[in-house]
Amino acid sequence: MNHIEKINELKSVIKKELAPLITNDYVLWGLPYYSNIGDTLIWEGELEFLKTLPYKCVGTCGWNEYELKTLSKDTVILIQGGGYFGDVWRLAWEYVLNTIEHYPDNRIILLPNTIFYNDVELMRSDAERMAKLKHLTICARDRKSYKIAKENFKNEVRLVPDMAFYISLNYLEKWSLPETETVLYLKRIDKELGVQDICIKAEHIDVRDWPTMDDTPSIGERVFYKGRALYYKTRIKYVRLHALAEWFERILAYYVYRKCLTRRGVEFVSQYKEIYTTRLHVMILSVLLGKKACFIDNNYGKLSSFYSTWLDDCDCVGRFDG
Repeated sequence: MNHIEKINELKSVIKKELAPLITNDYVLWGLPYYSNIGDTLIWEGELEFLKTLPYKCVGTCGWNEYELKTLSKDTVILIQGGGYFGDVWRLAWEYVLNTIEHYPDNRIILLPNTIFYNDVELMRSDAERMAKLKHLTICARDRKSYKIAKENFKNEVRLVPDMAFYISLNYLEKWSLPETETVLYLKRIDKELGVQDICIKAEHIDVRDWPTMDDTPSIGERVFYKGRALYYKTRIKYVRLHALAEWFERILAYYVYRKCLTRRGVEFVSQYKEIYTTRLHVMILSVLLGKKACFIDNNYGKLSSFYSTWLDDCDCVGRFDG
């Protein structure tokens, strides 16, 4: 199956699984106000999908900015998708748990996530907390995560592809750069790195992580960080200005930061002839751009599980077997 056919197939699954759940105005919480381009691509896909629904967004917040807002019981709570469900990125998941348990009467949707726990007892504790939320739906983005959720959690569980597949291809292609003869080995620099050393035979090869991880921030990124600093300052001091600072941060995040990171991601990936990646969203972005890509799994099987669930019949992506 070519990449366009695959993208359309996955968009259809997303629409089928999620559209019936969102039946009113909503909040979109847990947004990625940090330098991981992959999570920004998820956000982009969520926004594009939500445009297809007849409801409006009535609130947003960053991943560590949850505040217990007063919501109508009809308001749907959407939580940003990603790979934080479990104990690998525990702080992010604790923010989610500590917030959603205050809204037992609202419909809550955990947008597509990878689920992984090292600590089984902690998973059981989380499941007990979440069982109290009768209107909570867990969206797992791969079969392994789906199995974990079905076997250990009492909430509704749905198998849904990563939201980045809903991004408009025209939106991405306007930032594509001409292809060079260089090969990319995207080697993540965080705790999810699996195999440390691999051998890729190529005359010209770049070995690096997302450019936002090791480059100087762009002007747009620096402007956003200034606005974010102001937001935090007014939470502690100048409280009367906090609402204005919050609005300013949200505007910068939506109109400046989000687009800066997406643009840098597309410019980065599009220039390479071939891509070898340890990051899931470099694999996904490669599919969106129709680039040839091979994945090297992370340290708990996230990429291989996603690939076997959704992409093993896509002709532009495969496993690295070097």
